[in-house]
Amino acid sequence: MAVRFKLGYYSPVTDDPLNRDYVGYFPRMTEEEAWTAGRGVWKVNKERLSREKFALIIGDGQVCAVAEIHGVSVYEDRVAVDGEVLTEGHPVRDEWIGKPDPVVNASQNPVGYCDLPEEAEFRARPCGCGCGEISTRDFLPGHDVRAFQDRVRRMFAGSALEFIRWVDRMAGEHGLPVLDIRSRRAATAVRLPEPDDQSPQEPGISYAGLSDAEEPLHGNESRAADSAHG
Repeated sequence: MAVRFKLGYYSPVTDDPLNRDYVGYFPRMTEEEAWTAGRGVWKVNKERLSREKFALIIGDGQVCAVAEIHGVSVYEDRVAVDGEVLTEGHPVRDEWIGKPDPVVNASQNPVGYCDLPEEAEFRARPCGCGCGEISTRDFLPGHDVRAFQDRVRRMFAGSALEFIRWVDRMAGEHGLPVLDIRSRRAATAVRLPEPDDQSPQEPGISYAGLSDAEEPLHGNESRAADSAHG
């Protein structure tokens, strides 16, 4: 699937997290301008958004820009996508630029998801565990667990506790929040899954509190100006 961001009307902004002077749609904006205005910042599920390959920016009911997503950046409780605008000659861009918004529903949510037939050939990639098999997600089912197991066995003598301590130490050295010591004590009871164990959930994402439901924005997607849309 691809993600769609629907712009509101043009509005100047100050103190924008992406250092923009404006957000929103205006007539005759270029594809680069549409991408700048529409790539953030949105109140969305970061894990779901990070799985998408392409983004469509919608202004005045039509596709103003198509971009390939390279990653996501978090700004407090909001998210921006990082990537690059696709140029003429790319099949996804050429098929959708100037076309009507492909997300057709009654929702007022400016963030939506849709299937684009043209993107299928670009979604396949090697599984992240290094097995060499091809997947349309970061990992094939269960392969995220196997990748974790392999690294713990090779780098930490099979000790999940040593791995957790190392993660906490690296987090502390880089100024990231570290879990309370009581949480680390509980780690002694952690059992590494056996090689044949299957991941009980969809691989490659965080499951706690994960929901596909996006929160609608009523106003600007930027904290800097709550009265305007992306």
